[in-house]
Amino acid sequence: MAASSPTSTAVYVYGVVRADELPAVAAEGVAGTPVELLERDSLAALVSRLPGGDFRVKRRDLQRHLAVLEEAFGEATIVPCPFGTVVRSDDDVESVLLGERRDELLAAIKRLEGKVQLNVKATYDEEELLRELLQLNPELARLREATKSLGDAGYYEQIRLGELIAAVVAERGETDSRRLLDRLAGSAEDAVVEPAGEYVALKASFLVNRKKLRKFDDALDRLAGAEQPVMRIEVIGPLPPTAFAAAAAGT
Repeated sequence: MAASSPTSTAVYVYGVVRADELPAVAAEGVAGTPVELLERDSLAALVSRLPGGDFRVKRRDLQRHLAVLEEAFGEATIVPCPFGTVVRSDDDVESVLLGERRDELLAAIKRLEGKVQLNVKATYDEEELLRELLQLNPELARLREATKSLGDAGYYEQIRLGELIAAVVAERGETDSRRLLDRLAGSAEDAVVEPAGEYVALKASFLVNRKKLRKFDDALDRLAGAEQPVMRIEVIGPLPPTAFAAAAAGT
């Protein structure tokens, strides 16, 4: 995640916008540096000049990075760069990023124009999920009762029960992940799914047209209502579309 700068000419890059859409950025940049715009051929890169020496972008600069993206996102269509993107000089920003990748960036801007990112996470209530799984799986329920009756003598049976429950939960998670994704995909332009983790059915970012936010919110509300009390669904956004633009930003 961290990136180092061997010289004082290194430049931190936040993202790229059309040159005429964003006159300035007031947010403080990484390491407390000002944010500037480097322009070339109708594109502008949001950048900060890094301090000299062996400077390293720290994780604590993440909030500054996001604040710059948020401000730019409020005024323009931005192709975000991942946190920690550092290049050697202004010339590299202008010639390599804005020059060589100009067509790619313009296409990315066009694709992201008028769209936002919504992060959705669907988390199981462990007790409610187990209760439902036991109702649906009589054999699992019988094994659980039998293990309880054995008490301390059922050590190995408890291990086996735990393994079986973990397998059933994992299978249910895969099924629910596909189902939830299908239910929401019709209201989004694109989706990026992340590893879900234990007792998480879905963790995904959705690219949604601003004009269809209400449609997406309505679909999410219906889904959240239908999944209670076994599952809780949370959403964060609208956000800059960071999950959909890293490749186009040349990083």
